[in-house]
Amino acid sequence: AVYPSVPSETVKVEHDPKLVSVQNICDMFQNYYTHGELPTPQIHIDGADANLYLPLQEDYPENKVSHGEEPSLLKIHANVWLSGIFWVLSMLSFIDGMDWFKYFGLASVLFGLPPIAIKAFRTLRRYQFDANCMMVTAALGALALGEYDEAASVAFLFAVSEFLEARATMKARKALEEICALRPDHANVIHPVTKEIVVVPADRVPLGSLISVRTGDKIAADGKVVEGSSAVDESSLTGESRPVPKAVGDTVSGGTINIGQTQLVVKTTTTVEDSAVSRLIRLVEEAQSNRSPTEKMIDAFARSYTPTVMTMATLMCTIPWLFGAEIGRYWTLNGLIIIVIACPCALTISTPVTYAAGLAATAQRGIIIKGGSKLEAMGSVDRIVFDKTGTLTKGSFSVTHLEATSDSKTRQEMLELLALMQERSSHPLS
Repeated sequence: AVYPSVPSETVKVEHDPKLVSVQNICDMFQNYYTHGELPTPQIHIDGADANLYLPLQEDYPENKVSHGEEPSLLKIHANVWLSGIFWVLSMLSFIDGMDWFKYFGLASVLFGLPPIAIKAFRTLRRYQFDANCMMVTAALGALALGEYDEAASVAFLFAVSEFLEARATMKARKALEEICALRPDHANVIHPVTKEIVVVPADRVPLGSLISVRTGDKIAADGKVVEGSSAVDESSLTGESRPVPKAVGDTVSGGTINIGQTQLVVKTTTTVEDSAVSRLIRLVEEAQSNRSPTEKMIDAFARSYTPTVMTMATLMCTIPWLFGAEIGRYWTLNGLIIIVIACPCALTISTPVTYAAGLAATAQRGIIIKGGSKLEAMGSVDRIVFDKTGTLTKGSFSVTHLEATSDSKTRQEMLELLALMQERSSHPLS
């Protein structure tokens, strides 16, 4: 892992010294910049010499990442493409003399329906009936009637909706994972007796411990600076882009980064689980479980609406057969159409995914909205008052235009005077 810090002009690299030495890493940087773009890299701290060994991945059971999501999404994506290709081919059956193209609809159903059927089976095992069950019923009914192109349409279009749902859900999950990544994995704890630095998982740092925060390190937990002075990047929590100077006696928040030139020694005043960044993560998780009135209304509507639709469709598919095969076939096809067009999947799927994506996306930008109900209420807001640098601006000042309006000073002389004023000034505008 590589953690560059532009303000301090340092790069923190986590590596296995048995596989690649720190000198090899420096040589690699030097090889990339051979024309004087950057100064020769210097080794500030060699973790191998200082015995700064990171804990094993097994020490972070809560931080293990599942790698099964992306292949699953790619598999759905392939199914959608194949189902769509065969669906288009099946639609050519409407051209005179090409009736046999309707059999491509079977292949479309074969690729598009299995993921939906698996979800429907799991739902039925819970003695429930949802949109997946309705789509499987409609597709199988169309196949039974020999309407292969209609079955392909149902399978492909619903497979597309499943793919879009999975894609939106993954984006919401990724945004939440990026928020969780703010929490540091480990901390450099100063041993109270030997004064040696011991690298431990952040969640095992006791209250009142002294931790060393070098340049580029994340502060593991909230605490108070007891040694050193430096600049801390708090933008991940406050949105303030300007570094905040910290000295002895100042408080610091977990998840912020030391981007100054010197090391800080911090005495922890909270555990990692009670730090500011952990509270931020909990707020996001609680917000996603805080359901809005619209979500509750949609769920209540779907619970009564779905059985009603299925009852009507069942009656349409069964009773007309008593009056003859042709009438029965006609009304059965209409019943299956009712199942498809009356399916509430668009409401039941889109509503929670939209709220989850919105809450995670805003939290990723440093804005905490306490639940779907509050997010929904923001739709009626017509005036917003912003405060402080970092919300609308970045705190980075620059001269965008300079025009000399008098003949007494030239443009070059004005720039020289401004440079003289700026040289010894500590004001942000300088």
